[in-house]
Amino acid sequence: MSALERPAAGAVSAATLAFGVTALGIAVVLVLLRAAYLPGDAVWPALGFLVPIAVLIPLARRRLGWWATVLHLVVAAVSIGGYSFVILAESGAAVAESPFILALPQLAVIYTVAPAVMGAGNLVAIALAYLLGQAAVLVAATATGRYPSFDGFTAVLTAVVLAVGVADLITRRRAELDSRSVDRARREADALAYQREVETQVIALFHDTVLGELTLISHLTPGPLPDGLAAALRRDLALIETGRLWPDELSGATPALDDIPLPSRVALAVAAARERGLAIDLAGDLASLQRLAPSVAEAVGLALDQVLVNVRRHARTERVEVVVDGAAREVVLMVSDAGVGFDPGGVGPDRLGVQHSILGRIEAVGGRAQLFTAPGSGTAYLFSLPPAPENVWPEPERASG
Repeated sequence: MSALERPAAGAVSAATLAFGVTALGIAVVLVLLRAAYLPGDAVWPALGFLVPIAVLIPLARRRLGWWATVLHLVVAAVSIGGYSFVILAESGAAVAESPFILALPQLAVIYTVAPAVMGAGNLVAIALAYLLGQAAVLVAATATGRYPSFDGFTAVLTAVVLAVGVADLITRRRAELDSRSVDRARREADALAYQREVETQVIALFHDTVLGELTLISHLTPGPLPDGLAAALRRDLALIETGRLWPDELSGATPALDDIPLPSRVALAVAAARERGLAIDLAGDLASLQRLAPSVAEAVGLALDQVLVNVRRHARTERVEVVVDGAAREVVLMVSDAGVGFDPGGVGPDRLGVQHSILGRIEAVGGRAQLFTAPGSGTAYLFSLPPAPENVWPEPERASG
């Protein structure tokens, strides 16, 4: 039962308990009134049969198990039978023929036998309480030879409480089915999102490795491959085969970059770019890059590597500036060059570098990526990255007044 359903179930259960206790109280009052004003009708022994019913009411609320419910039904049936026998045997014909005074202890049992109206098991207990109560009255009527009129009052009130319980049961079963459908749809959506994420990573991986190296090879004169390009090809083939970085990159130490502690993948990207002839100017709060989670730092390193590759191939400049700024809830990294720039709108959809290898990588790890460029105006990328939860700084307090 959900948190929203519990208050409703509790309200219905409290209402049925109050009705059952009230019915039992009215039965006691009627017996006492008849014993007081009609001494000839010796109905006072009927009170003794109401005592077990009163004792059973709080026990039913303790949810002791099915055996307690069975015991409750048996004792209640015997008590109803004894009560009915006394009333039928000692009262006048008018009282005996009226089912109302006989219905009250039955209603007390019907409305209190189950700890709650909700649930199939409780509905069965309520139905059995009605049937056993009617059977007990019939046995008492047979023993006394005085048969009351049909008890439509008890039948209607029992049907009401059963209808409430059945309606709730149907509603909750439908809610469970709807919840399962929602969960299944959520799982399917998560699986689809994961599949798209993997596809994006694969596209970016092939762009950064196979397509990039093939582009370089296409511009070379025939002959042996340069050592650097051959090493890059071996690394890329290992990456595609295993899905992991080149083993030397995993086990080796981070390249020394002016004694600045950069994340491993970021340092590798900078070192590789410097080996390709780029001059990388590092500035700002570089240590804040260490606040990134490993997966985010990995994505930043791969995106930065692709940015620097693009600068080397297309920007017609050999100098790049990398600036880092650490804020309370984000780390901002800007990569800029004063090269020829380009028109982002003129990049065809088949060109995957910027969209997948740079912007898509940053967005995939929860960051924001912006591109600022125009022909003749250079290029700048702005990455806004979430730090690891344990590395989020408290917001500075604003001075009041």
